[in-house]
Amino acid sequence: MTYIDFYFNVENKFKKIQEILEKEIFRKRKIFISVTDLISAEALSDFLYSESSVLFLPHEIGNHQEKTPIHIDWDHKSVSDDFMINLKPNISTFFSRYLRLIEIVSFDEEDKKTARDRLKFYRDRGYEIQLIDTAKDKQLVS
Repeated sequence: MTYIDFYFNVENKFKKIQEILEKEIFRKRKIFISVTDLISAEALSDFLYSESSVLFLPHEIGNHQEKTPIHIDWDHKSVSDDFMINLKPNISTFFSRYLRLIEIVSFDEEDKKTARDRLKFYRDRGYEIQLIDTAKDKQLVS
């Protein structure tokens, strides 16, 4: 079953993704980051190249090769079923094939509204959900 983490009240989504990737890369995870389009993918890629002060986060946009641990794409073409970060406002058709799904929610009201819809969808289907308030560093299990 897919385990789902909702990080909410996130000030900077890209920064939160960087923090998650820096932890998960050492666990040898294969991570698929689902974005809305090529522009979003390039913006995230640029951020990862320029902001990581701790280590290099090897990633690719669109072209998925087995050796690369982080794949960023707007279409589902993942080579792994390990770990997915969803930045889209809708629910991925393929989310349940992953062992772990991360949803990241900002302070924006529209972002919160669509996140509530996704949360309700997952809860109604019995998924174990962990809610993490990044503004308060609290973790709640749903």
